[in-house]
Amino acid sequence: MNQAKERTRLNRETWLQQALETLAEDPTHLRIDELAARLGVSKGSFYWHFEGRSDFVRGLAEYWRDTNTIAVAESIAQVEGTAEDRLYALMRQILANKAAKYDLAVRAWARHEPDILPVIREVDDFRLKTLRALFKEMGFEEPELGVRTRVFVACHSFEDALAIQMSRDEVLAQLDARHAFFTRR
Repeated sequence: MNQAKERTRLNRETWLQQALETLAEDPTHLRIDELAARLGVSKGSFYWHFEGRSDFVRGLAEYWRDTNTIAVAESIAQVEGTAEDRLYALMRQILANKAAKYDLAVRAWARHEPDILPVIREVDDFRLKTLRALFKEMGFEEPELGVRTRVFVACHSFEDALAIQMSRDEVLAQLDARHAFFTRR
């Protein structure tokens, strides 16, 4: 395939989505040549979309932030209803997007890529602030407000690993039970 066809077929986001999937499956395969092979293109396509490895690493962390935190928060803000309704919509979207799968992978990757730690801190701060506001709207106060917020974020960042052996019906039942747990006073 010539480079002109590669440019029209792939874009930066396609590379980043494939890299995120690869990172979640097996981080040892997060190499330019392996990503290019998975995408069916040459390494030249990578360099068309990224200035180099550091641009790619930063871009992947930012892509994870934008797709698994910012976009989710923006869509939840559009949900009409109570804070409980918005929390349930958030939980459903985390499940539908398999966002927790990516959280674990990115956080593990950060051990080898310390340059992405500021993005992870930004994500954590944003999530905590967003959840705190929802729980506060539900009427929770300190110290329970802070604990509930942190436990929710931790639980939903790790949920994919816990649900690996569960059927879809079991996962949905657990989601309903968690929602009741987090919204109960």
